[in-house]
Amino acid sequence: MHLFQVVPDGFFKPLSSKYKATYVDCLMLIYNTYRAELSFGVDKEVIIEVLERYFDDQSTSDLVFDEENAEIARDSRAKANVIIRNLIESGWLYLETVNNFKIKVNLFDYSATMIETFDRVTRSDEMEYQSLVSQIHATLVNQEGYVKPYEYIIKRVHENTEELIAGLKKLNTSIRKYIEAITHDKSAAEIVQDFFIYNKDIGSKSYHRIKTSDNISHFRNAILERLGHILHDEVIFNRAVLGCRVVEQLPDDLEASRFLRGRILDVMTAFRNYDEIIAEIDYKHSRYMGSAVARAKFLLTNTNNAEGKISRILADLAKAFNETEDLDLKSNADLDLVRIFNIFPQTFIDNESLHTMPISRKITLPEILGDSLGLSVEERALRNLAIQEKSRSRFSHKNINQEVKTRLESNPRYLASAWPLETRHDLIRLIFINLYGRDHKSYYKITPLEGIVAVNGFQFRDFLIEKRE
Repeated sequence: MHLFQVVPDGFFKPLSSKYKATYVDCLMLIYNTYRAELSFGVDKEVIIEVLERYFDDQSTSDLVFDEENAEIARDSRAKANVIIRNLIESGWLYLETVNNFKIKVNLFDYSATMIETFDRVTRSDEMEYQSLVSQIHATLVNQEGYVKPYEYIIKRVHENTEELIAGLKKLNTSIRKYIEAITHDKSAAEIVQDFFIYNKDIGSKSYHRIKTSDNISHFRNAILERLGHILHDEVIFNRAVLGCRVVEQLPDDLEASRFLRGRILDVMTAFRNYDEIIAEIDYKHSRYMGSAVARAKFLLTNTNNAEGKISRILADLAKAFNETEDLDLKSNADLDLVRIFNIFPQTFIDNESLHTMPISRKITLPEILGDSLGLSVEERALRNLAIQEKSRSRFSHKNINQEVKTRLESNPRYLASAWPLETRHDLIRLIFINLYGRDHKSYYKITPLEGIVAVNGFQFRDFLIEKRE
């Protein structure tokens, strides 16, 4: 069925008029008024009062709805009545007289569906991917649903899968929108602002969650297994064919079998292709992040290096082109500019090339090293001893731990002020003892004490060193 076989020809006329924003606001108010009702019908006076309050809060300027007939609505009530009449004429609303002779304003079913779509578009609700996948999984494992497999299971699973894939495509498109936005003429501040909006709405929400908590891979194998079971179980499949023929009003079992098999395979294909969709989303996400940072960095470059100078030159050229109306990009440019930006790929190397010319040298055999080169056995042994001694003197966690352990073997508790303290090297060792003693992996622990002590001209807050239990 074609769309305009359902909605009237002038259905979209209010949305293409100069007051389209006003019409949308009024439709949303009318729809919200119906939320507390049992049907899409409310007393006309109630609707008029709601719209009156809306126009009271808006601009006091007159609304000219029909320029040919000079129909002007000046007060709020007149504006509300004209809005309702125009919505009735375009097929959004209709009037109904009930038993008590009151007039009700009703929404058509397609009007309510359209307004719900407007609401979802403006709210940009975030999809709970895992909740949809968990619903699909729960539906497939519910044994009671196999009494009517098509009505209770397959139809619902197919609808949820379509919604899931549509949500993933929407996320993919959202990232593409931000990629296209940063390629337009935007300042660095606008790019940074878009970057934070992207990170808030997509990067930290949809994208992050779909890679972590909402990852549908937790249920995918089980879903594919259950769908395969339905295809190969003759009893369940034949039962589903009967239900599919009735619900979808198909002519015979053969057509219903083809239709059912296609639905199941569509769902299985969607879950198998999930990785490809996520891979494309990953690629676009990384591309946007890199492009946004690179473009903002380029626009913010204001240094005296080559990159900063080129950035300023290009900015000045762009400003000159924008300010000069008769300047054509295809016209002959200044020879100095041509010389500066005469950059083109080269397939050969000559004396004028930017590439550094290699110096050719004659290849000769290397000389044999004599026995006198290198260290002797005695020198190598002395060098190893020096390296080992240097390693033992390092204030590493292992060395400090072993030194304190050795000292605590004779006395389980030791004051830091009693530690040998003669040189700055000893003081540095004491500092590392205090530092490593706070680590739970150390052999010992330290307990800070009150009061400042002075030892050999060094002053510090004393602390207790003892074996860790």
